[in-house]
Amino acid sequence: MNKRNLIVFITAISSCALASPEINTSHLNLEREIQEAAVVYNNAKFSQAIKSYKKMADSSIEGYLNLAVIFKDLGHYDQAIKILNKAQALFDGEPRVLLLIGRLYYLNHQTDEAIAILKHILEIKPDDLDTHINLGLCYEDKGDDAEAQKYLEKVTSLDKNNVIARISLANLYYRKERLQEAANEYKAVSLIDASILSIQKLLGEISFRIGNLDESLKVYRKIRLVDPTDKLAAQRIDEISARLGKEYFEKERERQALQRKQKIVLVKPSPFVKKITFVRVGLINKENSFEFKCSTPFEAKTKSGQISVLSGLEGQNYSISRNPDGKIVISNQNKENVIVDEPILIKPLKPQGTITLLNVKFGKGNFWAGSSDRSYRGVIEINASQEGINAVNIVNLEEYLYSVLPSEMPANWPKEALKAQAVAARSEAINKLGRHKNEGFDFCSEVHCQVYTGVEQETEATTKAVDETRGLIMVYKGSPIDAIYSSNCGGHTQDNIFGKDQDISYLKGRLDTLENKSLNMPLSPLELEYWLKQPPKGILCDNSEYSKNSSFRWVRIYSAEEINEMLNKISDFGEIKKIIVFRRNSSGHVSALKITGTNSTSVLEKELSIRNALGNLRSSMFKLETKYSPNGKPQQFIFYGGGFGHGVGMCQSGAYGLANLGKDYKEILSYYYQGIEFKKRY
Repeated sequence: MNKRNLIVFITAISSCALASPEINTSHLNLEREIQEAAVVYNNAKFSQAIKSYKKMADSSIEGYLNLAVIFKDLGHYDQAIKILNKAQALFDGEPRVLLLIGRLYYLNHQTDEAIAILKHILEIKPDDLDTHINLGLCYEDKGDDAEAQKYLEKVTSLDKNNVIARISLANLYYRKERLQEAANEYKAVSLIDASILSIQKLLGEISFRIGNLDESLKVYRKIRLVDPTDKLAAQRIDEISARLGKEYFEKERERQALQRKQKIVLVKPSPFVKKITFVRVGLINKENSFEFKCSTPFEAKTKSGQISVLSGLEGQNYSISRNPDGKIVISNQNKENVIVDEPILIKPLKPQGTITLLNVKFGKGNFWAGSSDRSYRGVIEINASQEGINAVNIVNLEEYLYSVLPSEMPANWPKEALKAQAVAARSEAINKLGRHKNEGFDFCSEVHCQVYTGVEQETEATTKAVDETRGLIMVYKGSPIDAIYSSNCGGHTQDNIFGKDQDISYLKGRLDTLENKSLNMPLSPLELEYWLKQPPKGILCDNSEYSKNSSFRWVRIYSAEEINEMLNKISDFGEIKKIIVFRRNSSGHVSALKITGTNSTSVLEKELSIRNALGNLRSSMFKLETKYSPNGKPQQFIFYGGGFGHGVGMCQSGAYGLANLGKDYKEILSYYYQGIEFKKRY
């Protein structure tokens, strides 16, 4: 029962009696107490919150449940169990109490007690998903693989995308040397959530052990792109390369060269618009060298004097490097060199021509990290610095958006969602023009600015969405807005968290639903538990088309060793003893985390810092549970989260939901950016 339902219940009781000022006053006091308790809990004033919920426990089961959840959050499992046993005596057979006791027994390594409680729940609710999960985990702890497998397979039959069950099944198969079955389960997890790096490592190792060297090499190369410091991945790459031999890599190079030779990328130029803005996008930064080709003949000119230094041929590969004097060297396939001592501009001689940069690296440090050949409209500027060679794409804003839109949102989404994204991306570009001015360009091509992957991503639908909104931006009090957006808000966007967390009127958090949900933010400890583990129906960003388990709701499980390794990179904590959420925004996003180790204690703040420190969590909307070993030390840290991204501004998955409900792009944008107006810039 949530806060509003509890209030409705009390109101109904009141209506059965004669109305009186005392009853009305009591009702208002309770409503105020409920809201105040949630506020102090989210601000880590735990003693005050405990006092408030103890008072509520005198008259409602919610008081007991909230008390128990607070003590669970603080890692005081014995105290939480004691409170729930008292509640069980008062509210006999209440499934919520039983399930929470069972979960706490499991986390506290009281496995037999947990199994007894959980089996009793199945007598009441035979298909309860959480009960089957916890029973599977308990039997896994006991080493009873047959019983663990039975319950975990039941979970996957009820929810095929359940990450905990699939990881546990995969681990079970791996322990029993059933490697192909383990690989199948790990691959299933990777399809649900590709951001779990430990799963990629296990897939790489299994492929290596069963002799699938091609697959193993791909996985370990990917791991190295995400984490260049991974020593095992580097070792495996060397071992696999030696076993595959030179002939294998020679054939790979020949195959890749043939693909590149056959690839000719042509485009249709955007309609000419007077006074259109041109943008500079950083593509390659501080590299020793790179290669490029053009789909039409091209010309390379000096930037200052516009003097032609090279007439290039269609479809041929050229390389760019820097000599010891710091000058730019352009080499053709015959190793003939042109040396230039100033920045140069490379431009196709036909309007449909594109320039393809080979092996462009992207997503460094993220699970989507990789490299690919990418083709671009416009002009490529090359300059050299002491650190290396840089490449910048100069392109008009609308053609820039032709790539940004399908790079940021799936092209098969509803038309109105695509148009909303086009206007948001254009507004964001205008607002942040010159963001990387000190580095010689306006925007990077990564998520820090807006993802820009070149013309290969362009589609008819997304180009049409850009064209149909050409020049249209959002303004607030006459100025272009900072149209921040993220992939999935998890059910509630949050207030602005960037800069100095300054208040921005059009960036206000809101519940991501059109339905009349009885949820008052911030949520109580119990409500937050249900919000993340059993979210209500009708949330806009909860859609099967895109969000699935890994975006709308996700789980990340770390061993104590993994947590120690991660967090000791940022400070000398020693062995991590406890991690506590120290402050939340009203939306449920974590804004401060208290970390206690054997060497030191520290409070980690800021959304991105928290996510990065914890292995690039998908968002900062999460709750944390710690599983203890028999000796009382942390064994696992389990994160239950919601959303993908920072959660400020437009929720892209929510825009999909609104479009499916028949809202047009202006209605979608006005929902997420409140108080804005629309203005044609050109």
